[in-house]
Amino acid sequence: MKLLLIENRYKTHLLEAVAQALSLKHDIYWIVQNHSFKPENGHSCVVPYPSKSELKAVKPNYKIDYDKIIESDRQINFFKKQDSNYFYYYANQIADCLLSVKPDFVFGEATAFHELLTIELCKEFNIQYLNPTTCRYPTGRFSFYNYESLEPFRGSNEVLDKVSAMEIITSINDRSIKPDYMKKSTLTKERILKDKLKIIKSYYSGERFNTPSPMVKWKLERQKEESIKRWYTFATDTIDSSKTAILFPMHMQPESNIDVWGRPYRDQFNTIKNIHQSLLKDQVLYVKPNPKSKYELSDTLINYIQNYDNIKAIKHDVTMNQIFDDIDLVTTITGTIAIECILTNKPVVTLVETINNKAKNCLFADDFEELKTHFKLIEAKSFPTISDDEKIDFLNMLNKLSFKGVITDPHNNPNCVSEENIGNIKKAFESVIDDSI
Repeated sequence: MKLLLIENRYKTHLLEAVAQALSLKHDIYWIVQNHSFKPENGHSCVVPYPSKSELKAVKPNYKIDYDKIIESDRQINFFKKQDSNYFYYYANQIADCLLSVKPDFVFGEATAFHELLTIELCKEFNIQYLNPTTCRYPTGRFSFYNYESLEPFRGSNEVLDKVSAMEIITSINDRSIKPDYMKKSTLTKERILKDKLKIIKSYYSGERFNTPSPMVKWKLERQKEESIKRWYTFATDTIDSSKTAILFPMHMQPESNIDVWGRPYRDQFNTIKNIHQSLLKDQVLYVKPNPKSKYELSDTLINYIQNYDNIKAIKHDVTMNQIFDDIDLVTTITGTIAIECILTNKPVVTLVETINNKAKNCLFADDFEELKTHFKLIEAKSFPTISDDEKIDFLNMLNKLSFKGVITDPHNNPNCVSEENIGNIKKAFESVIDDSI
């Protein structure tokens, strides 16, 4: 079979190791956007960096939803990119590659603009696109997500026995384990500097579509630090137990969790404002920033929180462990905390519908009016709960829809390219490929 993979900076090195293992049975192709990360093996379609005249003259050749992709693009949303003609240029180039190769499967993330363009073109050409990424829990596993969705594509059908499942549930409940993506990076200062130099070099070589201007990035980093300092001056580290506490944990941005999977709610200020306006009497909304905040703490959000008594900011250094027991309900977009709430019977409402909502104690709010209805369940003490057996069934659903293996990049986690991990990932790839034959 023909397998086509999408370059994504350092993640490419992991995929290249997997592709090399698969190349004995399959033909390997690549679409490369950042030339600095071109794989050494396989057949690469390296998209030339466009000139200004090419961008000025380019026209869209395909009827795909460019607006949706532009809405999720971090360069336009955060890094001051103005012209959007490069979307048309890259779409035309990627389409030429897809039509030339005619792959049976395309594997890549659903994060960067060239990946999102490839996804829409794969839909147009009826090509299966799969996004291999962590399933969050159980740890050490990943799922293949269908196109840009959070819908798992097939799975291992592996079932945990009750004892093993309860051990995992207990470790999640007492927060003694974390999802793979939350584990600390082992990067040294030397590697960080080397990475920055490589990225800057690629920018000045022509890669200005996923890589921001160093000056723009520098200014944003300064603004970020100022926003975090300002947040800390009025934020709290405790929960008022005399009132019903609703928690909204913010997503770090830019990030595909919210910019792609949670696209309708990607304006977090607007989302928080609507949640706040849905509160009932004597309910307080607590906004917890991501511990690794980037550019989501806007002045507008900070000013809004400071204007009301029934919305509070949580300090960055307050962990979820410290406040979890004092929270009465969690509202999230696509956060991992939904799984943690399900397995602890902590009331949780999601604003995006996923497989997590198959658990009856994880409710979905189709709009903010429905969110109010769910808030009433807390006051009436009638929010649904599940039994230990139902928790085990839920965890096994996640297990059956996932595969053993850690999907990350070797830049941050060199262990991900170990012989054992590559073997596990290869086995998972072969499983979904073979099932389609």
